[in-house]
Amino acid sequence: MSCLIQLSQLGDNFIKVFDEELIRPGTVGRIPDRPADALTLFQDLRAFPRTVDNIPQWMWRVFRAEKMTPPVYNPELGTVDWANKRLPVTDTGTDFSAEPEIIDPSKEPGVFAKISKKLFGR
Repeated sequence: MSCLIQLSQLGDNFIKVFDEELIRPGTVGRIPDRPADALTLFQDLRAFPRTVDNIPQWMWRVFRAEKMTPPVYNPELGTVDWANKRLPVTDTGTDFSAEPEIIDPSKEPGVFAKISKKLFGR
């Protein structure tokens, strides 16, 4: 979900709420705001991951429409997992300074082994 807030000295203030995440292109004025695509949401979730249960339905709709699996936070290991890759997560988000680890689903602990199998098919 996103919103647009306008505050003005003239008093024409307003708030618009949107059901999807809107992105603004680099060049303001040429292309209007538009819903975020799956790649944009993927990059956001990889940097600031969420558990499967905390990814909103509107994001799932975007991922399904574009046939993409989102990155998922693995709370048991403190990592973000995607496409059989894994990076550690800190209090401020994903640690991109680390080298991605390749996931071996046969070695996954507990409940996440089932989720990993469902997401990555192994």
